[in-house]
Amino acid sequence: MDASATKELFIEMITRDIALVPSIVDLVDNCADGARRMRGNASYQGLAARLDISASEFRLSDNCGGMSVDLARNVAFRFGRPPNTPPLKHSIGQFGVGMKRAIFKIGKYFRVESTTASSRFVIEQDVVAWAKIPEWEYEFRELEEDGRFNSTQQGTTITITELHDGVAAEFALQDFVPQLKQEIKSRLRDPIARKLAITINAIPVDSEPLTLLASKELAPAYKELRFSATGAKPVTVRLFCGLGRLILEGDKTPATGWSAEIDDVSLPAFHGQYNHLRGYAYFDCDDPGRLPWNTTKTGFNMDSSVYRAARLEMMKMALPVKTFLDRLKEEKSAKAKAGSDEPGPLQSLLLSARPGDIHKIDTRPTFDLPTAKAKKVTGPIMQKIQYDEPLKRVQEVRSALKARSWKEVGEKTFEYFYKAEVGE
Repeated sequence: MDASATKELFIEMITRDIALVPSIVDLVDNCADGARRMRGNASYQGLAARLDISASEFRLSDNCGGMSVDLARNVAFRFGRPPNTPPLKHSIGQFGVGMKRAIFKIGKYFRVESTTASSRFVIEQDVVAWAKIPEWEYEFRELEEDGRFNSTQQGTTITITELHDGVAAEFALQDFVPQLKQEIKSRLRDPIARKLAITINAIPVDSEPLTLLASKELAPAYKELRFSATGAKPVTVRLFCGLGRLILEGDKTPATGWSAEIDDVSLPAFHGQYNHLRGYAYFDCDDPGRLPWNTTKTGFNMDSSVYRAARLEMMKMALPVKTFLDRLKEEKSAKAKAGSDEPGPLQSLLLSARPGDIHKIDTRPTFDLPTAKAKKVTGPIMQKIQYDEPLKRVQEVRSALKARSWKEVGEKTFEYFYKAEVGE
């Protein structure tokens, strides 16, 4: 009895659960992996990944060292990673389907050309025709295993044509490239910060460093966790939590602790008053299979013990920041009720703090709630007076008083009435 899967079913299954943008980001992340193989944690200056996208063709080319013939023959074009394949340190790829899945997602015909210092190959395939034959292999269209290639020749180019109708339509949308650019900025912030030059249709993808507000009173919290298991590579988790400038990007779901309760530690549902709360979590392991990602690398594997333990620590670190923001809201409400637009002590601390790169600023084990003191009042208690009058009449009064501002109009009219009717 034949119980093997058909290629059509396989292609349909691996492409269904990933959107187009994340699948392209997967391909660009492979370029970053090449940079990591070449440079480790050093600068990637001079290395580049170039995306060219149109309604008729997708092309990604890089100069990040290329893919060896041996890697292509035994690993890269297999569906699933062979068990004895040594992992790439600091990579997030673990399932061995990213490149193939992205190709199948985008179009029906592809060409992969890759050159290293000593080898070069070309694989070219009609996916529809390949799906109809029983063999799961690809054939090299061109192959050189004992060559000598200089650094300017080394790299990989993936070209995909005969795009699926839906993909061609998405590529033609005005907002597609901006959306892709934003996702690459978010997902590949570290390689870009190390000077990996990524472009989309010749437009550079830049990325600002991750920052938190820092001052003597508002130092962010930092904690490093290490999860070990018998016979497995340890997972290191680095957590930062503090205050940031207001931004739109950010997860507001239970995946990062909002609306969650674990071991008597709970955070409420997200509210606008917590827009300043900022947290960053870095998961790293020499074995990507130990990292708590889902298969598309767009979210967490919620059943991972590493993820569950890290999320609890994230919630603990966020609680004092939440308390600070609750008090800040109360302070603003009290000021507004009193008719004052002057910043209170907590708001003054927030305004005086400056954003700093999280890898360079001073941190503490926990976010300490600041003990700002209210300013001592040395003069009389003041009260703001506010009222509306027709503009024409107010302009006439301003001209008569020779006042330089609307505030001065109010001060002079009050002073005039006080002297005339109340007395000194």
